[in-house]
Amino acid sequence: MERFLIFGHRGSPRRAPENTIRSFEEALRAGADGIETDLRLLSDRVAVLYHDDDVGEREIETLSSADVSAHGMSVARLRDLAPLARRAMLVLEVKRSGWEDVLIEEVGKWPNIVIASFDHSIIAELSKRKLGIQLGLTTNGTILDLAAYAKRLGASWCYPAYRYVDAELVRSLHDARIRVVPWTPNRPREWERLRAVGCDGVITDVPDEAVRWRDSQPSVSATL
Repeated sequence: MERFLIFGHRGSPRRAPENTIRSFEEALRAGADGIETDLRLLSDRVAVLYHDDDVGEREIETLSSADVSAHGMSVARLRDLAPLARRAMLVLEVKRSGWEDVLIEEVGKWPNIVIASFDHSIIAELSKRKLGIQLGLTTNGTILDLAAYAKRLGASWCYPAYRYVDAELVRSLHDARIRVVPWTPNRPREWERLRAVGCDGVITDVPDEAVRWRDSQPSVSATL
């Protein structure tokens, strides 16, 4: 039996600032199995944990580390996550492709990671390199024959928007040996529905609540 997995969306953003070490620690302290975070590459080739496209009026990727500091921001670097990779699973969502070499240099030897993206070109590129890193597709909306598409790109995880998940989708992905962990349901009735249709877990803004909910439920055998 495998338990229903709980991942903290950018850590535990309702208890600490998102995409910070403090937020990740909050999620893990609550009993989450891992965390999901967002990756960007600054203009000086420093990989950071940041979700939005912009800082003020400028695109985040056009700024250097010094520029970010000048805006009064404290942004965690990707390398700061290394100790957590030995403690829990990390879902690293790369916001844009084009920096595969830097990414591989940073995390290529880390355990317990999945590299995921809405930009599926980076997943295809990493798959071609046969690095032995787990890969995932993040999706929003409906993709025709998602299972075949994900398998062709080399993904072993799928992170769909939870509203688009049903039993047929989960079954087709499981038949392709792909785990299904939707984002971001935040209510017990949503977790219950997703567990009932066979999902392997969820990414949620409230990992502490989700862990308490999961621990109150009867054990469920994973369908994969």
